[in-house]
Amino acid sequence: MIYPRITEQIIEKYLPGKEIIILYGPRRAGKTTLLKHLEEKLTHQGHKTAYFSLDDPGAQAVFSEFSADKLHVVFSGLGFGTGARSYLFLDEIISFSSIDRLLKIISDHFPDIKIFATSSSSILLADTLTESLAGRKYFVEMLPLTLAEINGRMIENYFDFSDFPLEKETFCAQLADIAVFGSYPEVVNLKSHEEKRGKLRDIIDSALFKDIFLYEGIKHPQLLTKLLSLLSYQTGSLVNLNELSVTLGTSRHLVEEYLGLLEKFFVVFRLRPFEHNLRSEITFKFKVYFWDTGIRNAIISRFEHWDLREDKGAILENLVIAGLQKRNLYSSRPYQTYFWRNYDGFEVDLITQGVEHPEILAVEIKYSGKGKISHAFLNAYKPKKTMVVGRNDAYKFFL
Repeated sequence: MIYPRITEQIIEKYLPGKEIIILYGPRRAGKTTLLKHLEEKLTHQGHKTAYFSLDDPGAQAVFSEFSADKLHVVFSGLGFGTGARSYLFLDEIISFSSIDRLLKIISDHFPDIKIFATSSSSILLADTLTESLAGRKYFVEMLPLTLAEINGRMIENYFDFSDFPLEKETFCAQLADIAVFGSYPEVVNLKSHEEKRGKLRDIIDSALFKDIFLYEGIKHPQLLTKLLSLLSYQTGSLVNLNELSVTLGTSRHLVEEYLGLLEKFFVVFRLRPFEHNLRSEITFKFKVYFWDTGIRNAIISRFEHWDLREDKGAILENLVIAGLQKRNLYSSRPYQTYFWRNYDGFEVDLITQGVEHPEILAVEIKYSGKGKISHAFLNAYKPKKTMVVGRNDAYKFFL
């Protein structure tokens, strides 16, 4: 099943421009499906298009010699003429060693060709393309499915957290499944729990780990998998790199390096503390969450029903915060996101603050839905809005 994606709406806004569109996110999140869907739609509209997966040695051979003259021959063979907009789709550009030079030559010499590219890592984007294609590209994130995408809904305002009473029961049931198995499209499409477990293992082994091990030359793959397991059990807790390094029997530097790789390949993300230089506040630690709870559960081989688990609170916290982070990315990051904690042990699970306005939203995440925002935080920062989010209304953050 092909789901309507928020990312497609974002990309369509950039269609008229000349800029290269680079779609990035984890493998198997739907980037290739979206790329082929866009190609089919543009072809149907009468445009010349071509798709190449740069994972394929044959496709790499097409662009192995990429002088302007050689590329002119390639594009002429594809029917790309001058004076008419053509569309070139390049999938998994991380597999092509000189992609920065290739994209620059096409951009310099073939202005009528609009390029769409995908990458399963942000490493290449940050280290190479940012400098070589300054001012000539847009980066667009694509992550596993939201509830709105699964149900064919598009939400107009991602940050009003509206209630949907007619669909609440459906959304809550779907979120319970996502809590255990995540929302990768291939997993959502499957019916049986056995099939979902198998697909998650396949995604981890053939996509996530494969990319990291292949492109980064990891010298200690077992250390990376142990780190992931430890992070899975620490979901929602403060992360101490020194403690992790002692547990893993390695250096703090290597733990930091491997954690950075897991972030760049869209396995996990960090949530940092809300820092306003109050001496009573924790400012030097952070928390780690998974972009997909199914990946997290597969790493530790835990697939019990959400309601029966002792870690259900941590999973709920992960779902709410990851859902909000997706909204933030898809909306061009209008908010900064944090947690807050002081040395007396008082904590607020999620803080958002607008980048263009100072208003603060404080969110407490409790499985029961019963709780309150810390008075210490309320007195210090006087947030504009507060929310307590529980099992039965967490779906509002995952739409």
